[in-house]
Amino acid sequence: MTRTAYVTGSTGFLGVNLVHALVEDGWHVIALRRRSSNTRDLNPLDIEQVEGDVLDLESLRRTLPAKVDAVFNVAADTSMWSRLNERQNRINIDGTRNIVQAALEKKVGRFIHTSSIGAFGNIHGPVISESTPSRGREAQINYYRSKYFSELEVDKGLAQGLDAVILNPAQIVGRFDYHYTPQMFDSLRRGLMPGMPRGSMVLGHARDYAHAHVAAFSKGRTGERYILGGVHASFHEVFNVIGELVNRNVPARPLPPVALNCIAYLLETVSLLTRQEPMLTREKVFLLNHPLRVSSAKAERELGFTTCSLQEMFSDCYRWMQQAGLA
Repeated sequence: MTRTAYVTGSTGFLGVNLVHALVEDGWHVIALRRRSSNTRDLNPLDIEQVEGDVLDLESLRRTLPAKVDAVFNVAADTSMWSRLNERQNRINIDGTRNIVQAALEKKVGRFIHTSSIGAFGNIHGPVISESTPSRGREAQINYYRSKYFSELEVDKGLAQGLDAVILNPAQIVGRFDYHYTPQMFDSLRRGLMPGMPRGSMVLGHARDYAHAHVAAFSKGRTGERYILGGVHASFHEVFNVIGELVNRNVPARPLPPVALNCIAYLLETVSLLTRQEPMLTREKVFLLNHPLRVSSAKAERELGFTTCSLQEMFSDCYRWMQQAGLA
């Protein structure tokens, strides 16, 4: 019997990858999209698209079928620009509250919530695992705080009988990314990288994160969270891989945090006039200059999660960028 999934955030980076993974696994997909959403990556698929918004509870009640097998709540605002904090909080916190409420009312089979490693807050030093106490409430980055509070909305649903699982992915690399990864390629190609940030990141392939979401439906344990990590790499290692793909040299010298902050301040000042999110913000600078280490052992053990090398991630992404006219 074909299972049915209701997916919020279906036109976003991870959402599109998840919809593809569900279709490949034989699911019938109901993809929630806003009227203004670009559906170019969903239109070729044999799925059902419905119009609504996580900020509109009535639209969720109207489009979410009773007793649907699974709700995958992937909708999120990932901005790192303080001018968008209010919008971000509405989408990430209020939106989660709405979809949890709708899921409870419609008695859905299972609720898979996409959170973020950022929900743990600004933890630098120890390896983050599911047992690490969260500092998300006091995080200086609003995105981190909003994802922490979105998890609390899921916890409230659990207390009311919702069968929910939370996933905490790290940095995603892969197809259907129109923003973050293309910016990295473009910055290096255009010589806009005078030096390397001093921090490190954890990266996973979008395809593998999507498969972990599908696996969470049948293998995840109710009320549990699973960290989806991947490859631990310095920014210099990441840009070396990108440099090989675009045939550009990568600057070896470290870029002092004060220099990055000055650049971010300048770009944020310009953004007051353009009203466009700057490529670099002070919140991003904070992340660029701190190390991050996480453990995916629980997801590997219980969900069968695994991911690939940096070379495969960025090569796949670059091939897609070329096909999409972004490279």
